[in-house]
Amino acid sequence: MKILGVIIGCLVLLVVAAFVVVIQPGSSGVVASLRLADGSEFMVTQRCNWSPEPYTVAFYMRSPGGKWGWCYIDHQANRWRDAAMTYDTNSDVVTVTVRGKWRAALDRKRSTFAIGDGKPKRELAAPQDYFEPEFSFPR
Repeated sequence: MKILGVIIGCLVLLVVAAFVVVIQPGSSGVVASLRLADGSEFMVTQRCNWSPEPYTVAFYMRSPGGKWGWCYIDHQANRWRDAAMTYDTNSDVVTVTVRGKWRAALDRKRSTFAIGDGKPKRELAAPQDYFEPEFSFPR
């Protein structure tokens, strides 16, 4: 009977360890932000779901004094580390990368938002909705 208890305890411990390794719970908040010279603000947020769908990742944008616009990026993402945003003045595009890999881009001239894993796979009108982000823009 003691052996069965030890085996069950070890299995539970393995499941918990696998959850922590795969899901990497925690670290909800703004993972990248950018403010342009004209006052426009952009940010990427992640929220830990504490579920088999680890993180929800979203892109927010607003013009100076305007409402926040929202664009979907992912709801089954792993934890985003080393996320960055860059702005190309020639193309008027804000690009999101994670560890140097292309993940999303806002084309301000065309008002479109593209997502993908290394290259664009889907493009929609931007923003997809308007609402306040759950995390504040870093000051």
